[in-house]
Amino acid sequence: MIASLREFSEYFDGVRRRTVGFFRLIPAERIDWAPQDGEYTCGDIVRHVAASESMFTGVVTDGVWRYDGHARAMGATLHDALALLEARHAAGSRALARAADAALTDLRPPLSPGDRPIRGWRVLMAMCEHEVHHRSQLASYLTLMGIEAPDIFGLGVEDVTRLTAEAAGRT
Repeated sequence: MIASLREFSEYFDGVRRRTVGFFRLIPAERIDWAPQDGEYTCGDIVRHVAASESMFTGVVTDGVWRYDGHARAMGATLHDALALLEARHAAGSRALARAADAALTDLRPPLSPGDRPIRGWRVLMAMCEHEVHHRSQLASYLTLMGIEAPDIFGLGVEDVTRLTAEAAGRT
């Protein structure tokens, strides 16, 4: 369980930094690209992550689920979509900073009728999982475009294998 909104926010800032590293690799001219018709475009993913953060933080701080969509008009260019993402993150961070840690254990309404209420900390964990899902989706898109996605912690699997071998004296 998450015990502090401040500590969660510090953690989530790292998640977001890694996500933005992927988003910045989108070629500006491919903002409307999708691997096939009916899939999210690159821009849809950025705008959706922005709108979803507002939704998740809003339910924790206000107890209300609100999703205002990911329409192209919210950020038609890569620059505008990234600005939206930054603005929504700043607003969500401010809202969490104003909330008491009790919001973590308070019951929040379910997203769907018939579901059980959910504690605030679980909503925030869902926000993290949701963001990582869409970061991975975009990583696949980048690969299909011939762009190498960044290593999220600065090391690729090849680096980890090499460093492990070196540490074990097998170099």
